[in-house]
Amino acid sequence: ASCQMLPHGENLQDVLPQELYRRLKRHLDYIKLMLPHWMTPDQRGKGLYADYLFNAIAGNWERKRPVWVMLMVNSLTETDIRSRGVPVLDLYLAQEAERMKKRTGAVERVEEQCHPLNGLNFSQV
Repeated sequence: ASCQMLPHGENLQDVLPQELYRRLKRHLDYIKLMLPHWMTPDQRGKGLYADYLFNAIAGNWERKRPVWVMLMVNSLTETDIRSRGVPVLDLYLAQEAERMKKRTGAVERVEEQCHPLNGLNFSQV
């Protein structure tokens, strides 16, 4: 969502301390290297590729606000990668509603989800 992004012309390297940015970049390079080993045979059987999965989760990370990068990094663990494909509750409920031909709708807009997190200052992240 665009509300996760830094203002136009800014990137994470501009707002994070240099050493923290370097550590983050090294960690994401490590994740990208390890991702093929963390994927389950079932995930590979469904046609998921490590590069695709990495880009789906971490794509354009250098443009995201620090709080969103923190949440992203938190979801890039071996356990979380292996459990991808197991639908989370809201996705399961949406799939069930569709299967049962029930009407669905959003409870809140993306912007409403972004606002509280984007309101945090850097010292809170």
